[in-house]
Amino acid sequence: MSELFIAIRTEELPARFVVPAAEGLARNVVKLLKGIAHGEVRTWAGPRRVAVCIADVATGKPVEEKLVTGPPERAAFRDGQPTKAAQGFARGRGVAVEDLEIVDGPRGRVIAARVRTGGEQTADIVRAGLVDAILGIHFSKTMGWADRTERWARPIHGVIALLDGAVLEAEVAGVSTSAQTTGHRLFSAEITVTGSADWLSGLRAQRVEPDRSTRRAHITAQLTEAAAGAEVVDQDELLDEVQDLVEWPVTIAAEFDQALLSLPERLLVESMKVHQRVFPLRRDGALTNRFLVVTNQPYATDPEVAAIIAGGNRKVLAARFHDAQFFYAEDRKHRLEDHAAHLSGMQWIRKGGTMADKQHRIAEISAAVAPLVGADVDAARRAGGLCKADLATQMVGEFPELQGHVGMLLARLQDEPAAVAQAIEDHYRPRFSGDALPAAPEGRAVALADRIDSLTGCFSRGLKPKGSADPLGLRRAANGLVALVLDAGLRTALPSLLATGGTDVGEDLVAFVLARARASWRDAHATDIVDAVLATGGTDLVALDGRISAMTALSATADYEALRGTFKRVLNITKDHEGSAYGADALPEAADQALHAAFSAVSETVAAQSAAEDHAGALQSLLTLRPAVDRFFDEVFVMADDPVVRANRLSLLKSVGNAFHQIADLTKLAS
Repeated sequence: MSELFIAIRTEELPARFVVPAAEGLARNVVKLLKGIAHGEVRTWAGPRRVAVCIADVATGKPVEEKLVTGPPERAAFRDGQPTKAAQGFARGRGVAVEDLEIVDGPRGRVIAARVRTGGEQTADIVRAGLVDAILGIHFSKTMGWADRTERWARPIHGVIALLDGAVLEAEVAGVSTSAQTTGHRLFSAEITVTGSADWLSGLRAQRVEPDRSTRRAHITAQLTEAAAGAEVVDQDELLDEVQDLVEWPVTIAAEFDQALLSLPERLLVESMKVHQRVFPLRRDGALTNRFLVVTNQPYATDPEVAAIIAGGNRKVLAARFHDAQFFYAEDRKHRLEDHAAHLSGMQWIRKGGTMADKQHRIAEISAAVAPLVGADVDAARRAGGLCKADLATQMVGEFPELQGHVGMLLARLQDEPAAVAQAIEDHYRPRFSGDALPAAPEGRAVALADRIDSLTGCFSRGLKPKGSADPLGLRRAANGLVALVLDAGLRTALPSLLATGGTDVGEDLVAFVLARARASWRDAHATDIVDAVLATGGTDLVALDGRISAMTALSATADYEALRGTFKRVLNITKDHEGSAYGADALPEAADQALHAAFSAVSETVAAQSAAEDHAGALQSLLTLRPAVDRFFDEVFVMADDPVVRANRLSLLKSVGNAFHQIADLTKLAS
């Protein structure tokens, strides 16, 4: 058994590409080894190199021999000579006709060939597939370089390909495989390796830490020490990116002018995080003028080098903050209505009017939605009528990530009601999956209105997502709509809610939103349960969510097997039967009457529980029917010769099935 080690050295990768590069490399190399025994797969990833190591790789595919039978002997040979059937069979199996055998088959004597498979050597397989394994890694964006026709995330500068320490010779994008690499870009020493162990030790000696979790641990410890008791703002969120920006992290502290703390805190925090990737600090709940820089400069442990780096970051931030100070002062000279007047010069979407038009529609939809979420109608309309005004401010022009927040600040300065000001900021939430949702009803109303307007406006113009392309962010809008509805417990059918947008709501839009809801539910529930509930045809998202949760809870109990077995049988046998009205007098057997009595005893309870949204209770009530249903199937022939008896039995079962169908279509559950 041997170690297979592949490492790629590149120009600096964007942080978001680092993990996909390592995962893609591992996935593609493992595919090359299909049919070859191997052990543990490990990966390493950093901004300038990714690698995979596969332990205990066999030298090749095992040789297997099997007997493959073909046509009958009488069709394969005539007068002792092979026919075209025999020749074709031999050719297809890669053997000579004279090597064919005659064996006894289930229906007489047939010709057969002994076929050998396997035996390919691992080295040959990896050597032949290495180029595709590397260049086949998927990235959302790729680039070309020099005069090469290949495209990849960034130019490739080196490829190590070793099997049991020996180089597998190949050429990837003009780069020949080797056993050499280099360490940190500030160190020029070449490292020769025979496998993953000395690759790791050699890189660490040259100030490169290839392991992501180790880099993260180092950064975390350094931040804690450098913070000196202060709180690091959004540490984990920023760490996710920073750990893939550096190969040898060194953390230093820096400061900006304390007078700049008069600027809005979110502006300062967002600028530091988004534009500089530095860590803001809070002490006693208040933002400080100190921040932490994680640098890729190994010499930053030297106080003089650290001072230079800190000074550079301070100058960059100061320039941005002073610009912001000027823009904010200018924007404060005007009311939000004055800023909103400039929205008439901003296009929303092609042939979709201006942002001023959109803001006006949002105001009216907000007022229509407000009673549904318990919001004040006038406050919701006012917030909706100002929610896009800050798009015309200089602050948002320079710092787009502050849209909504600037509007909230300006609204407070002009003494708008607190609910209006907060709704202006909150209407952008949720911005992404898992983001915070509006806390107040007015914010929910405007957030819903914004998404309703975007979805109905785009779909009515035929602007729908195609494939993976979604330039208008309609999937995100639908995801946000679903999250808002569920969070608010908004009890309404989707077509009615979407109709507040003032346009005809087509089935395709309703289906689109339901598809996004389905995707969200599938993250937390079994797919077959989600599909079983959605198959009932409802469009009340809150009711659907409740039924899915009840089914999920039931699936964790011993009763779930009874549900899937007994009651799926009920639904399957009645799937082609119309009607559920039956006469008890037309049911002649004791088992007939027992099921009728059991169903009559719970039907009203189940209806009341379903109406009260007690889906878990309704399921438990329905499960009490199991003994009667099992007895019915054991003792009664449903498809009786007497058409009256047969029809009444099917209608009785249909009634039982319909009761379940109020919650889920059990035929959709996996067996």
